[in-house]
Amino acid sequence: MTPSVISSAGGSSPMKRRTTSLLTAVALVSGAAASALAAAPAQAAAASGTCAAGFEKQGPISFNPSAAVAPANILVRVSGNTIDPADGCRATLDFGDGTSAALSTDVDVMHTYQQPGDYRVTLTLQWPGYSPALESGHLLIGGAAGQAQINRIYGQDRLDTAVKISQKQWLAVDPKSSWGQAQTAIIATSGTFPDALAGVPLASYKRGPLLLTAPNSGLYGPANDEINRVVPKGRTVFILGGYAAVPASVDQQLINEGYKVQRFAGQTRFDTALQVAKFGLGDPANVVVATGTDFPDALSAGPLAAGPRASEVAGQEAQPAAIILTNGSSFFDPTTSAYVKSKLGTSNCDAVTAVGGAAVHALGALAGGRSRASWAPRTATRSRPWAARRCTRSARWPAGGATATCTARTGMRPPRRSSASSR
Repeated sequence: MTPSVISSAGGSSPMKRRTTSLLTAVALVSGAAASALAAAPAQAAAASGTCAAGFEKQGPISFNPSAAVAPANILVRVSGNTIDPADGCRATLDFGDGTSAALSTDVDVMHTYQQPGDYRVTLTLQWPGYSPALESGHLLIGGAAGQAQINRIYGQDRLDTAVKISQKQWLAVDPKSSWGQAQTAIIATSGTFPDALAGVPLASYKRGPLLLTAPNSGLYGPANDEINRVVPKGRTVFILGGYAAVPASVDQQLINEGYKVQRFAGQTRFDTALQVAKFGLGDPANVVVATGTDFPDALSAGPLAAGPRASEVAGQEAQPAAIILTNGSSFFDPTTSAYVKSKLGTSNCDAVTAVGGAAVHALGALAGGRSRASWAPRTATRSRPWAARRCTRSARWPAGGATATCTARTGMRPPRRSSASSR
């Protein structure tokens, strides 16, 4: 990986305000955790200000070298900031790996990152009579060529694991930066799988963590703490499923904490997935179909829907495909089947992707038994690899359907034998 600097903060200026903020610098090193701390003298700061009301100064945070490969010695430049603990101007530098240093001067600090990893470095200034202020900078350092990094993210249970994933992915709210910032959170029940699986592309599209809560209690405490850590007040938090899945008390709790709440709830798991597609994702061009009676196929479909099957429009954010659930080898209700059928019969070869044998058979029945050569969507199953890809036009289509149809399969060949589920 080639290391590069993402951004850095601007020039210094006297700190004259009494508003609530935080002086932060964010250093990210791609990989895991780590490191040792060593203080190294650099040049003395010029014009770092005096610790007296109205004369303090804050300066930008920067890193030297600006590009490196782990293990890397990074000089964190804090010069230009008023740091004088004897007179009450205190400063703490948190390196994001479990170590921190209380600074006595604005002399730059050397920190050694022994292994690649994602680190948040935070400098907090405490000045008498003032609230903290904010500066931010981002540094990306790559791992050595040929060294694979394998990390496990886990918690004590499924609810805790979801929180740990969010903590790894999203930074705390920072009003002066959009990098690494969540815009929302998605909440689903931990009791069953379908709502959470349908919420994966929604979490990607709306930019936020997917968190779980138990169906028979209020909002899971650590999940609530994580929402307050990463989601700005006033934003909308999305809840998936009805009140039997996520109790109404969760809505009220979030509203009391300063958030808006929008709930996508259908009569069934299939209907909830459809509500997410239509109203959460805004009726995307592409859908990924998987059985809703078991989780493996839909679980595999989540990254596919959020990534390769996302549709792109110039000047806009990529729109993930929606995950639509079948009742095994057939569609549960006519509304869902009609929605998927509206995507078929077009020249868009990514419009419908079947994941798993059950979804392939459901789509075959939906197409009225026509030959696969005239209607087939993309398919992906756990069977033999097949790399062919073709788009064709055919007039063979159920009455009322379009005559321009698409056949495109990539990655996997559909199973030869009839089956209601993936093997």
